[in-house]
Amino acid sequence: MEHKILIGQGKTAEVFEWETDKILKLFRQGIPKKIIEYEYESSLNIYKKLNLTPKVYKVVEMENRYGIIYERINGITMMKTIASKPWTLKREAKKLAELHKCIQQEVDFKLSNYKIKLKNDISKTDLLSNDIKINLHKYIEKLDDGNVLCHGDFHPENIILTKNKQIVIDWMTATKSSPAADVARTSIIFKFGIVLEKTYIEEKIINFIRNMFYEEYLKHYISISEVKIEQIQQWELPVAAARLNESIPEKEKSNILKYINKRIGLIC
Repeated sequence: MEHKILIGQGKTAEVFEWETDKILKLFRQGIPKKIIEYEYESSLNIYKKLNLTPKVYKVVEMENRYGIIYERINGITMMKTIASKPWTLKREAKKLAELHKCIQQEVDFKLSNYKIKLKNDISKTDLLSNDIKINLHKYIEKLDDGNVLCHGDFHPENIILTKNKQIVIDWMTATKSSPAADVARTSIIFKFGIVLEKTYIEEKIINFIRNMFYEEYLKHYISISEVKIEQIQQWELPVAAARLNESIPEKEKSNILKYINKRIGLIC
């Protein structure tokens, strides 16, 4: 890998240049192969359906790690656009809402159900009691389901803006369910996401801008879709609980736990 140039990285993978028009998403050690194969199959089917995602080529094994070769997209993330041009905040927020609605199409290929994923993730966390887990599982069963494509991690960092269109990346958590479920996931990310390694003032400014962006996104999404705010809010509790199983900052987990303890009595 010495000759490959690292161009990005996240919690689950590193991204390297690959040839002239491709990238290698090389997953970190410990990520099960079946999860990588799931992303590959999902990405392949989603690319054929939407044409709003990078083209996917193949799964490779390298230095005891697995990776996926993707088309290289030349552009910048929506997050970087907002950071460098804050006056475009409202425009980009509306663009995010329109893109979210655009990808929420009926699924006609094999894809996991979001309710099952939520219940699995909630079961795995050690931060909730068995009684709370049982009540959340029962609550999830009562929620309106659907057969619509859900990204599972839809936020500005996963949107690349090019000259001609927007590209949605990172479909590792793709499932099918209700449109409201996927918007709820985006809502929880915006509401509870923690900004690391910033001063108190910097954190306040970032949170203020982020909240403005989120409110504009949500308002516009509701105005262009048939989804009501109440439907989104119904999904937020189990979505937040499932996030406790992820590698997120302790402060974020603490805030989510406070939220769950405040809301759980309403569903019991």
